[in-house]
Amino acid sequence: MVWKKYKSRKAHRMSLCVCMAIVLLWMTGLLAGCGADHEAVSETQDDSEIISPETTLPETDMTVDEADEETAGPDVVEIETGAAETESDAEDAVQYDCEPISYDLTELPAMENKMYAEWEGKIYFRQYSDEDMEEGALWAEFAPNADTEKELMCMELDGSVTQVGVDYGYGALFIVNGRIYSQKYTNTGSVVYSCALDGSDVTEYAFSKGEVYSGEVYAARDDKVICKTADEGGLAYIDAQTGREHILVDTCVYYLDATAEEVFYYGYQKNDETDEDEPTLYSVDYEGNISPLKTITCEEYLEYTDDDLLGQYPIDIPYFKILGDELYFAAGSYNGNGHMYSGGPIYSMKKDGSGCRVEAFSYDYWFYLYDDGENRALYFESFEEDNGVAVGDEAMRRISLLREPPENVIPWRSLYGSYDEPRVYLGQNPTDSILFYPDHSGVCYVLLTVQESEELGALTHKDGHTVQEIEDIEYLDGRLFFTVTDLTYSTEYSIGWRDGYERGRSACYCKDLESGEIRMLYEYGD
Repeated sequence: MVWKKYKSRKAHRMSLCVCMAIVLLWMTGLLAGCGADHEAVSETQDDSEIISPETTLPETDMTVDEADEETAGPDVVEIETGAAETESDAEDAVQYDCEPISYDLTELPAMENKMYAEWEGKIYFRQYSDEDMEEGALWAEFAPNADTEKELMCMELDGSVTQVGVDYGYGALFIVNGRIYSQKYTNTGSVVYSCALDGSDVTEYAFSKGEVYSGEVYAARDDKVICKTADEGGLAYIDAQTGREHILVDTCVYYLDATAEEVFYYGYQKNDETDEDEPTLYSVDYEGNISPLKTITCEEYLEYTDDDLLGQYPIDIPYFKILGDELYFAAGSYNGNGHMYSGGPIYSMKKDGSGCRVEAFSYDYWFYLYDDGENRALYFESFEEDNGVAVGDEAMRRISLLREPPENVIPWRSLYGSYDEPRVYLGQNPTDSILFYPDHSGVCYVLLTVQESEELGALTHKDGHTVQEIEDIEYLDGRLFFTVTDLTYSTEYSIGWRDGYERGRSACYCKDLESGEIRMLYEYGD
C-alpha cells in the first residue's frame, strides 16, 4: 500500500509537471509578444561582481491541488508547512529527488557557523590567498600552508567589507565575548589561540601545544570554547569570561558534539576476552565528571553486519545527532585501502545512556531525523526489503519513531553531512544548485538556484569528471557565503583509483538571501 501511495504521488507530480509545462509555453509566448526581457542583470559595484534576479511572477494563494485542477500558472510550490513560494521561470523545470522543497528563505533557521562569525551585527571572516593553501592534494582536500598571513575582514550591516587586521589562523573560527577563537598551523603542528577582533592581542593556549597531535577548536557553547588537546588528543575547554583553560579528558578520544551542559565523545577500551578495541560513548560535564553511556562490543556489532574485516579496522561512531533529550548515532567501520564504510546499526538512547536500542541497520553512516514536535521518523539507506518503509527511492527507508510523519517528507538519499549540518550540491545539468537541510523539519531549502549557479559559471562535474568544488557553504544574518574552486585532475596527486587534483582559481561569493543579489567578495589562484 505504501508503494502504491508513493507511485500515485509520483504520477500526480508528473501530471502536474505536464500542465505546468503547457502553461509555461503559453506564458513564454505571451511575454515574448509583450517584449518582456528575461536576461539577467550583471553589473560591477565597489570592485565586486553583482548578479541580480530579473523576474518576479505574480503571487497567488492557490495551492498545488487547486493549480492542478484549475490550470494555474507554474510559479507556485506548495509544501506541507503551508507556505506558497514564487519561483523564477528557470526553476520550473528543475526536479529534485527530495521533498518538500522551499524557495522561501524568510523562515530559514539559523545554522552553526564555523567559517563566518557574527559579533554585534558585523560578520568576520578570513580572506585567503594563493600562498595559504597547498597546490594539489588527494580528493582535492587541500591542507593549509604553515605560518601564512591572511587578511581579517569585516562585513558591516550595509554589506560593505573592509580589512580590520591580519590573522594567521585557518579553518573554523568562533567569536565569544568579543574575541576570536581558532587555531593556527605551524611547522610543529596547530595551536589554539584567541585574539582581538582586529587580530591583535594574541593568546596561545598551553593544552594545544604539542608534537604528536595538534590542538583544534571544535565548538562554542555559551561562554565555553571546546577544543582538542595536543599530544594526547583529549578534550579541554576555555572559559571565555576568565580566559582559564580546563582539561576535561586527558586521553585520546574523539569529539562528537556538545551542549551548554556537557560534551559527548567516544574512546576505545580493550576487550580482555577478544583482545579487540571496542568503542565506548561518554559524556563529560564542565566540572570534569565523566559518565560512560554505551559500549559497542564486537559481538553485538556482528549481530547486524557480516563485516569480515572487523579486527583489522576499529568500529567508529561516524555520525551523531542530539535531538532534545535523546541521542542518535551510527556505528560501523571503514575498511580497506579505499576506507569504505561497511555499514552498521543506528542507535538511540537518552542522554544519560538509558533506553538504548538499535533502530535500524544502514549501509551509509549518514541518516536524517524528522521531528515536528509530535511526530518523529528516522530516514536511512538500506537495501533490505523488510527494513522500514521505502520512500522516494528504493535505498531510502523510513522508520517511524514517534507516531506517523507526513508522507510528503522525502530526504535526498545521497545527502552529505558536513560540519554536522547536512547540505548538498546537486548537479543539475549544466549547472549546480545549493540545497540545505538546516533542521529536523523535513524542508529542503534552495539557497542557490540553478539559474543563479549558471550565471556564476559553477559546474562541479563535466563529462563524468570533477572540474570544480563548492565549499565553505554557510549563511548568516540573511547572507549566503560559498566558495567555488577550479580543479584539474593530476596523476601526481592521485593514488591508484583515488583521484588527486591541482587547485586552480577560487572565488568567494556572497548572496543576499532577501534581494537575491550575488557578488564576488574576492578571488585568488590561477
